[in-house]
Amino acid sequence: MNARAGYADVLVGLQYGDEGKAKIVDRLAADYDIVARFNGGANAGHTVSTPTGSARLAQVPSGVFHAHTLMYIGSGCVVSLVKLADELDALRSTGASLDGRLHVSEQCAVIQPWHLDFDARHGAQIGTTGNGIGPCYADLSLRWQGGVRTVVQLRDLVADEAGAFEQMARYAATHDDTPAARAATGSVIASMRAAWARLKPSVGVVDARWMTRHVQRGARVLFEGAQSVMLDVTGGQQPYVTSSHTAPAFAFVGGDLPVRYHRKTIGVAKAIASRVGAGPFRTEFGAQRSSRYCADAALRGIGWREERDRFDPQALLRSEDEFDVGVALRMLTNEYGTGSGRPRRLGRLDVAELAEVIERHGVNEWYLNKCDCLSLFSGTRDAEIPVLMPQSEGEGGAHAAAMYHFPAFDELPDDVTDIARLPLPLQAFVSAVQTATACRIAGIGLGPRREQLLILSEGTVNDDA
Repeated sequence: MNARAGYADVLVGLQYGDEGKAKIVDRLAADYDIVARFNGGANAGHTVSTPTGSARLAQVPSGVFHAHTLMYIGSGCVVSLVKLADELDALRSTGASLDGRLHVSEQCAVIQPWHLDFDARHGAQIGTTGNGIGPCYADLSLRWQGGVRTVVQLRDLVADEAGAFEQMARYAATHDDTPAARAATGSVIASMRAAWARLKPSVGVVDARWMTRHVQRGARVLFEGAQSVMLDVTGGQQPYVTSSHTAPAFAFVGGDLPVRYHRKTIGVAKAIASRVGAGPFRTEFGAQRSSRYCADAALRGIGWREERDRFDPQALLRSEDEFDVGVALRMLTNEYGTGSGRPRRLGRLDVAELAEVIERHGVNEWYLNKCDCLSLFSGTRDAEIPVLMPQSEGEGGAHAAAMYHFPAFDELPDDVTDIARLPLPLQAFVSAVQTATACRIAGIGLGPRREQLLILSEGTVNDDA
């Protein structure tokens, strides 16, 4: 490798999503020249809260509030023209400077009208966001149907804009050619044309060598996973997964960079786990009752406002019913979909699962967000923090786990800058989790803002605590 060449680190969520990846990316981005997406599309919901502005990001990488940092959307992503144009307008309204900073691979597939239609009809069965992501990835693999190419890439729009939109209309007509369907397709394409016109002046559509050329000249890259590793289309629990590869190894395929530039893998988890949509979740408060409730709420449009008007979270927190405790924790920790607003299923921290994920994906260090929210357990009946911890092989097998209970603690002060100032029960909790995962915890989140991330230096956490 050229001694002057740069490197790439990969940051991924270690659970089922919504771990606060964007918060970590935003904090770390000052040390990188490029922040890049390598998978997913407008189904991501990343919230960034900084002293200069806040934003909900769907497709734009989370380095947006660092003016020196370039942003890249790699070929492993699929692009919604309308949502991307709207997202850039929303970012400009916050004062974020975007000129010349956002670059997108010309090989990115474009979400088409048919993808949105198909997702609207069938996506609710597995809990998709309805943004056409899965159908777009499926058509990328299908390639050709009914004598029409099923894929439109950004390079097609650049080369022949009118022809690309006409191809979208022809492909939609192979599925439904009724007058109503043609009218609906035409309306969506009109909005896409308008969005593309807004995007062209401000987004650089680049070839597959763009990233490599920058790294060869010394650029430092942080790859940002859109969805988390437990939702990988192959490695997750099919069919309750996302539609792209989320494992850190895919960053170099979907991010268009040779793997030789990899330096380290960074994980992110949160102290109270959550999951959106259907699928296994073994630590869920309320188990199947919670899963059914959240699925129904998503279908009926029930979100935080409706739960706020219906429930008293402090009373539910003291309940003997685990379902009630889960509802209370969701309300008090604001666990609702960033884009959809739908309630997230809440569960205990599964450290046994985290340890397996960290080992499988070669994670070098990780961050644990929402540690401040653990103080809520002081309001439960037993005032204990329930955590699923791994057991040794002699205690029940290679992947055995058992529920442990850590003592709860009171609400944290706002200005903690040293782990020694944290309550002793929280220090012991962080130490035990680090030991159980056999991987260094590089920082803990104590709130949503950038300055509420407590960075831990090597040796800060006492593994013998």
